Parts: sequence; structure tokens; C-alpha cells
Amino acid sequence: APADYLALEQCSVKGVRANSDVGTPTDSGRPLLKLATADGSVGVGAWACTTGGWKSPSPRASTEVFYVLAGEGSVDDADGTRHRFGAGDLVTLPRGWSGRWDVTSAETLHKVWVVHAHAEISGASTAAVVTTPIPPSAKPSGGWFGRSGDASRVAAHKVVYDVGDTTVSVWSAPPGSTTQQGGATIQTFHVLEGIAFVTNDDGTAYRCAAGDTVVLPAGWSGSWDIVEELKAVSVAVGDGAAAPAITASVSGSSVSKSRRPIVGGNWKCNPENSADLPGLVANINACDTTHCDVYVCPSNLHVGAVYDSFTNGALVAPQNCNFKGTGAYTGEMAVEQMASMGMSWVLIGHSERRGEFGLPTPPESDTLLATKLRHVLDQGLNCILAIGEPLPVRERGIDAVIEHLIPQLAEVKDLLSPERVVIAYEPVWSIGTGVTATPAQAQETHAAIRAWIRANVSDACADGIRIQYGGSANAANAPELAACPDVDGFLVGGASLKPEFKDIVAAMSNTTTEAQFNDVVAAMRR
Repeated sequence: APADYLALEQCSVKGVRANSDVGTPTDSGRPLLKLATADGSVGVGAWACTTGGWKSPSPRASTEVFYVLAGEGSVDDADGTRHRFGAGDLVTLPRGWSGRWDVTSAETLHKVWVVHAHAEISGASTAAVVTTPIPPSAKPSGGWFGRSGDASRVAAHKVVYDVGDTTVSVWSAPPGSTTQQGGATIQTFHVLEGIAFVTNDDGTAYRCAAGDTVVLPAGWSGSWDIVEELKAVSVAVGDGAAAPAITASVSGSSVSKSRRPIVGGNWKCNPENSADLPGLVANINACDTTHCDVYVCPSNLHVGAVYDSFTNGALVAPQNCNFKGTGAYTGEMAVEQMASMGMSWVLIGHSERRGEFGLPTPPESDTLLATKLRHVLDQGLNCILAIGEPLPVRERGIDAVIEHLIPQLAEVKDLLSPERVVIAYEPVWSIGTGVTATPAQAQETHAAIRAWIRANVSDACADGIRIQYGGSANAANAPELAACPDVDGFLVGGASLKPEFKDIVAAMSNTTTEAQFNDVVAAMRR
């Protein structure tokens, strides 16, 4: 379907929604097609609605994925969690979702949608997922997710939702050709940038460009010829639904993020009873660390009790250190002591050390933390450096946030090493409050931090350094935050004391690795 087929003016008006309770929202739509599946169907089309709101109390009997073309709105989960979205956002409403819809902009909300009607999936989350895929300008080494390395063009792929037989992805692929024989899934693509020709087995061909929507039915055979780097969002439905076949068959392998994910659990001053330590250790040992680095920050008193208890490669990173070493420093921990116990990482600069501790203790300054970081690196250890901003700064906007973060970065810019330093960005206003930055806020801030490093340190450092998000991350919000291209992991507080910690690691691990990608390529060629 070319862009004008699903354009706003092509949508047929249905009338004012009968269940509206705010304004007079009038919706309209245009279907493209509907295909049967083993347990339901897949429909594709466009929908539009004017300003207003309504409740949707009945649980959905299908999973809907939509890409917002224009306008703004929000959906509220049944528990009241609000998910805002606007033009360029990708939204998933799982089967079982119920709550509230609001179109908040004066501009008509316009979206392209894919609806997968399917059987109920026991235990699956029904919370909405909002992703903001932000395609940068094409560059030789970039793909969509800023991969650094060789100078050749590379494909890039990231799964943002994968439940049952429904898989939602964002991806890019460089110029090239590929064929597909009898694909097992129904695949729908909405093209954001680039030009390609899709040719059916019978020789009929279609030119696809930005704004076009492509549907490949199960069993489709044909070829793709990409003329200009193609960037798209996709929904694959079917047994084994995964990455679009096109990303698996473009010459040259790649990963969606060249930076290896990293997730840390900060136990802070917990637990109260040392008898609870085995359970907390078990939570960490339950994590699959195959595709994600994992570390844990026990309380100072408990470091010695658990530092050698982890069996899956998880590392121990104490929550603080001094900058003098061993000696007459009552109440301190020395890097040298950590090294002698086999530890290789330490956390410094957490907001609760920078003045959010709630006690009349002197906050740790940017200068002090720079001194600590230099000492840590000089002694051969690696460091997680936390930075962040309080709510009054955030309320003034992203420019004020970066202005607040720059002094924290400027003091250590000569020490930033992608191999030895991880930055943990903490929106202080969300720590322990349950209020999480939206994916758009997290991505915007992480991208701005990376841009500052690029301008003030080097391209190599900006491309390689890992930036974690550290504000009330949990199993429910981890998948959509993990989908942000500049979010390389999480520093988890309260949720690190719960079994769900492994789910957070799994969400961050849901990135195509080079080995996995090569396996897919080999399978496609077979």
C-alpha cells in the first residue's frame, strides 16, 4: 500500500465514539487486508481520531501494534500507568489490555495499525509498550543503532516486543539484494526511510519508499532489492516469528547495538536480616548472562559474605570506595582490598552519596568523584560512575538537564574509557518513587550525554561507552526502555531484591548478537 492509500483523507468517517467521556472524538479508518492464522487473524489498516477521550474497560481480544503518523495521545493501563505517544512512536497494546484512551492534540491522531487476534497467553503482561525508534542519518558504519567498527554498511535490528507469536521490531538494512522462499510468518513493514523493490515469485514488482506499508503473507516467496538504506518498523506473526528475513540475509553480519548490555543490582542498605542473603544471591544466579554483563552492589557489611557466591559470571561491585587506599581511614573501603578479594568493579557517585542521602552529611562533589575515579583506574579496577539530576532541573527541560550533567562529566572526561568505565544515568526524581522516565525522556537524555562525549572526548569513546538507565527500572518497564538505542543497560534498585531481576536482564539481553545473527543467516541460506 503506497502512503496515499492509508492517508488521512482516505479514511472513512465512522462518527463520534459512543463511549466517549471527554470531548467528541470522531474516528475514521481504512482497512488494507485481513489474513487468517492458525488461531485467529491478522489485519492491517489505518485509523484516525479527533481530540477526546474514552474508557476501554473490556480487555482486548487481540494484540494491536500501531505506528503514529501524526498527532498525540496517551493510553492508561488498568492500574493507571499512563503511556504518552506522538508522531514517530511505536505502540503495542497486548491482548488483555484495558484502560483508557485519550487523543490530546488539536491535530487529528493518525496511525497505521496491525491487529493480531489470537488465543490468550497465560501469564503474559497486558501493559502497553511505547517505543520511540529514532533513525539517525545514514552513515557508513551506522545502521540504525550507531554501530561502530568496520567502514562497511551494516544491517541493524532490535526486537522491542516478543510475546507468543507476535514480534515487533525496528531495523535498518543497507543497499543489497536478498531472496525469501516460503516464509513461515506474516510480516508487515512500515517504511520510514529508503527505497526498495519487492518482487513476487511471479515477477510482479513494487517500489517501496517512506510512508509505504508492505505485507508479506505466510508462504511468500520473492526478493528484496534495496536501492537506498531502508529503515522500517515491522510486525511478524507466526510460529517462530523473529527478525524480518531481510535483516538476516543482507550480506555481512551485525548486531543491533555494538555495545554489550550491562545490568547492575544495587541492594543499597539491604537486607536487614543476613538470613535473607541466600535468596538475594539466588535471584542474581537465576540471570542468564550469556548476552548481558551483570553485577551486584551488596551493602558494605555484606560484601564479604557474598562476593564469591555467584555462579553465572555475575560480578560484585561495592557501593563506594575511598581515594587513599588502606590505612587509618575509619569507615572506608579501599580499592586495594577489593582487588585482593578478586573484585574488578566498584560503584561511585550514586545520588545517595551526592547529597540525596537524607542525612546532614557533606555531599560528594564532582571533584572528589573525579579523584576517586582516577584512583580506581590507577589501581586496575573498573568503575560504574553515576550521574543525574533532581526534579526541579528536569522540569526546566532537556537543556537544563544537560547543563546540570556537564560539570559531572567535565571533571572526568579525560578518564572516560569505554572498556573500563560505565556511566549510570540516574534521574534522581525517579529513584525509589516508582515514577519512571518515559522511553522518550530516557533516550533523549542518553543521546545527549553521548553527544556531549562525542564533542568533548572522541567519537570512539561516544560510540563505545555504555550508559545505563537508573531510575525505578523494573520488569514491566524494562522492555520499552531497553528498546531505546542509547540505553545500554540498567542500574536497578528495589527490583534487584526481587526474583523479577532476571526478567530485567532478559529484557536487556533481547538484542541480536553477532553469533545469533550468524546462526540466522546460516539457517536462511539452508
